[in-house]
This record gives sequence, structure tokens and C-alpha cells, in this order.
Amino acid sequence: MAEQIVSELGNYVGSNVFALALILCAARWPKLARLLFSVLFVGAGVWNTYASLTRPAFYVATYGHLATPPYASFIFGPFAADPALFVLPIAMGELTIGLLAAGPGSSVRLAMIGVTLFMLGLAPLGVGGAFPFSIFAIVAAYLLFRQRFTTSVFEDVGAVVASLAGANLA
Repeated sequence: MAEQIVSELGNYVGSNVFALALILCAARWPKLARLLFSVLFVGAGVWNTYASLTRPAFYVATYGHLATPPYASFIFGPFAADPALFVLPIAMGELTIGLLAAGPGSSVRLAMIGVTLFMLGLAPLGVGGAFPFSIFAIVAAYLLFRQRFTTSVFEDVGAVVASLAGANLA
């Protein structure tokens, strides 16, 4: 496992630093953390849709050797035969989570349940999933699950932009 971490050190460290920052944001600035979750999941959904349709072998080559043995067997076995068959539903789930996270009220709570389930599925990828990234993300999702959001991400960003525009005019 140490050899795998060294080979993916930049991605591994960067992902885990991001996840720790996500916990801090969720505790101190929940609207920012919600925005980050939304952007992360929408971005991942778009990337995975694109990659699974245009470069399906990418997943096998990139993650197969980094995964825990049960996941590696699956990746090199049934998954390798048609990666898009497995990745497209995951991508649609990521897009759904990202869009729900951007909404107000209970949609955010539903998104954080989705984040938790997604991260539980990601954890067995091991180094390929930047473990313990998934555990840190679950902690951040739990902190956001406990929050009450009455506005959407779009309203929040609009308010910040309007505030900054007003400050520049003054």
C-alpha cells in the first residue's frame, strides 16, 4: 500500500488536504462547504460521463492496480468488459448529488445522505479513492446534514456578488 501511495502521492495528499479543509468549512462556513460539495460532485459527474464514453479503459488502467483486492478483481473482471455500463449510473448519481446540494432545505440533507453512501462505496478503492478521503468527506457531510439551509447555492453566490459589487460602488 505504501508503494501505491508514493506513486499517487500528489493526488493522494491533495485530495486528503481538500477533504480536511472541507471539514473545517463545514464547521465554520457551511454555505461554502455546500458550494464545494456541489461543485465537486457536478464536476465529477461531468468528468465521469465524458471519460466513460470517450476513454473507458482509463478507469481500469488508473484504478485497477490501486484498489483493494475485492474491488481490483471486479475492476479487472466484469467492469473491464464495459466500464461505461458501470460508470454512467455513478456519474448520474454524482450529478444528482451535486444538484441537490445546490438547492435549499431538505434537498441538501438528501444530498449529504447521497454523499455518505457514495463515499462508503468509494472507500474500498483504497489508494485509488485517496482513502481516508472518504471518511473525512463523510464527516463534512454529517456536519452539513445537521445544518438548515433556507437558500440555494445560486442565491448565496448572488448575494455575495451583489455585496461585492455594492462595496466596489461605495
